[in-house]
Amino acid sequence: MAAARFQLYRPAGSGVRWRFLSANNRSLGQSALVFPTVEACLKSVDDLREHLIDSTTAMSRDEKLWSWRLRLEGCVLAVSSRSYHRRVQAQYACRSFVELVAHAPTVGRYPVEQMW
Repeated sequence: MAAARFQLYRPAGSGVRWRFLSANNRSLGQSALVFPTVEACLKSVDDLREHLIDSTTAMSRDEKLWSWRLRLEGCVLAVSSRSYHRRVQAQYACRSFVELVAHAPTVGRYPVEQMW
């Protein structure tokens, strides 16, 4: 049975990011930063999980769409993977992300996928 999980990937260019996928492979959130190494990226996942309870959420809106950010002491740890038409949708997506991350299996040494 599939479960929500973290995935590491290399965006076009350099560095490594993580994204958090639902059981049906939809991206629910991603790292706010691109990390120089796989180890630094994995550490950021560990930090996110360790400090999840102390984090706060923030909703923001551009011209028409809403997104969310997860912060800890002024630093952005995670951001939404997509934008939403309604604020309530962004809030629900953020709440789902937080709940699923809290119960997700510990990150292992996943292969890093190349994204073009």
